Amino acid sequence: MRTLGVDLSASPPRTAAVVIDWSAGRATVRTPLLGCTDEQLLKLLSGLGEADQAGVDCPFGWPAAFVAAMSSHAGPRPTWPGRDAEGADDLRAMRYRRTDLVVAPHAPRLPLSVSFDKLGAVAARWARLQALLEHLGHPVDRVGAGPVAEVYPAAARHQWGLTLGSVDEVRAAAPWLDIPEEARRLLATSRDAYDALIAALVARAIKARLTTWPTADEAELARTEGWIHFPGRDTLRHLAAPTDLPSAG
Repeated sequence: MRTLGVDLSASPPRTAAVVIDWSAGRATVRTPLLGCTDEQLLKLLSGLGEADQAGVDCPFGWPAAFVAAMSSHAGPRPTWPGRDAEGADDLRAMRYRRTDLVVAPHAPRLPLSVSFDKLGAVAARWARLQALLEHLGHPVDRVGAGPVAEVYPAAARHQWGLTLGSVDEVRAAAPWLDIPEEARRLLATSRDAYDALIAALVARAIKARLTTWPTADEAELARTEGWIHFPGRDTLRHLAAPTDLPSAG
């Protein structure tokens, strides 16, 4: 099987992709692709096989409360959402998705807001790519039930204890991972490529059911807002042979 990790940016120069080939007890990292265009990403994502999995570092949707507020504001007689119990505008619900709040305790920091920060430009690029994938016959399930799922490398690094953010640290933590010299050089010099590598590793965890999924109560929001998949602690070293592994959480 193959896993694909994509570190998406608002434009190609800061967008990277990494493919990992998996076999019995081993995995090999292909040379990272830097400066990925929409056409390259569409080819990679639409070419995933039944056994493959992709992890994309980008919000797959916006907070439901933010979408509702923008819809209300766009009308000929603009309205604005009500206030919370303390009389203040409930901006938190418009700023963060449910999945952002779920992942926060498992990450070094709260994810950026897709509605109130520059991250919205990245999400807009992904929204276009998702629409094009749908047109090509490759729909994306925002919960992550299909071959493409949303990931957050910072949370994965936190869960796996990768505090240095270096490719050598990953090699030490996952000795079964083969990284050819050209790939290692690019991973060591490009933060975008490094994050794409982490996303590709999380994609393997998703396939092994070692990431956190929404509860029944969270699933409806996740279908529109998206859902960040983050792995369980101490799962990285087991990914090459995912049997009898620690659970996600």
